[in-house]
Amino acid sequence: MPRSTLIARVLVALLAGLALWYIWIILSAKLEIGGASPDQQAVGTLQGVRPRAISQDCTGLVVTAQGTWLVGRVENEYEQLEPAAERVDLNGLLAGEPPRDPQTTVVARLDANGVFKPVAQVSGSACLVTSADGAKVFLLTDFERPNDAGGQTVVFSSDDQGKSWAWLNAGFFPDVNDAATNISTYFYGKHEVWAWRWAEDEDAQSGVYYSADGGAHSLPITVSQPLAVPADYVRSKRPDIKEWHDSVDQLTHVLQVSPERAFIWVSQRFWASHPDGKSDNLAISVTTRVQLQRTAGKWQVENIQRENGLYISALSDNGAGRVIGLIDQGQHGRAVVAELNTTSLAWKPLGEVPSVFSPLPADTQARELWVGRNSLLISTYSDHRPPRWLYWWGEASICADAVFYSMDWGQSWKRLAVDGYRGVRGFEAASDRVFWSKQHSGDDTQVYSYGLH
Repeated sequence: MPRSTLIARVLVALLAGLALWYIWIILSAKLEIGGASPDQQAVGTLQGVRPRAISQDCTGLVVTAQGTWLVGRVENEYEQLEPAAERVDLNGLLAGEPPRDPQTTVVARLDANGVFKPVAQVSGSACLVTSADGAKVFLLTDFERPNDAGGQTVVFSSDDQGKSWAWLNAGFFPDVNDAATNISTYFYGKHEVWAWRWAEDEDAQSGVYYSADGGAHSLPITVSQPLAVPADYVRSKRPDIKEWHDSVDQLTHVLQVSPERAFIWVSQRFWASHPDGKSDNLAISVTTRVQLQRTAGKWQVENIQRENGLYISALSDNGAGRVIGLIDQGQHGRAVVAELNTTSLAWKPLGEVPSVFSPLPADTQARELWVGRNSLLISTYSDHRPPRWLYWWGEASICADAVFYSMDWGQSWKRLAVDGYRGVRGFEAASDRVFWSKQHSGDDTQVYSYGLH
């Protein structure tokens, strides 16, 4: 065989191999093929509720020391859940006309036989939160109080693991006159709990509240200045930018690190067009940090500081002294995994957010981060653009979701065999277990778990 022919065949084989390698990366990412299945176990079945009928917002598994809960939401157009004797119809606990909504929220609890037994249902959307010890369960709903009474939307609670429920007429964090489903909570110790909503531009309000009795009574954290900065604040930092967008990202995070010390972070990200008019949009960020000290049982503000160029999109304590977050210190809205030193309050980047298209280039964003005792779990969204020489006739992009876990705090990642971010149903930090379910249609919802190690 002539030498030139041999070289040509080697080049063709090499190009074919590279093409197959490229196609495999794209297909395995897009079709969600592959991934690890560490210590897979069947957890339980929620009978009669199809996976496609469960939405993502405020649904999934909540694990406590006293029970495992599953919250699902059914679209009434496809599936009617009529009240039944084995579960409490919470609509009936309210006076007047029952609320009408195209959705029904179902609350179930895992029994000894591996079945999630529905214990309650309510019209509309609802979020389940529990006390730190799991003894008390709250269901925060989105429908108005009876007789147009105004104030916070309806909240139910159970002290006996779902056997009976009561409407909290006084509310949960009664000072928060908002839709209860908009309230974020953070439990510390047996009875202490924090709650917050959007930080408003009010002179003496932080948007954060503290309760020493599980939310029955609460006090706002009063500050001397607004925590959320106006748009003029960041615009003055970048006079070279001529076109600013109306959209603003804003998140609040609360962390109590000891019985006497706590912190509040309010992160804002303002978007603008690049001054050159050609490059990607810019993200101009600022984070306001409040340090709190408890003296004689009352929280006092010690100081308020602002850090330009920082945006915190996630923050969590693993229960063993490590505080991990997703932070963005650049100008393109891309986060990295980082650890917070709770003494110096300095951030230490640990690793990049993993991409399902790696080693191909892709724009990857983190959807959610869970922090375990010894592990990290992250759901991602990646967008890969094929090179123009391969897709020369126009612009194209290929997007895919994926779930990864890390056992070395973000330095390296392994992909999990989970159907995208909607497949994750919950995470138990203390045991490093992730709960998931398959995303195919069926009569029941089967929940599984992976033990991360």
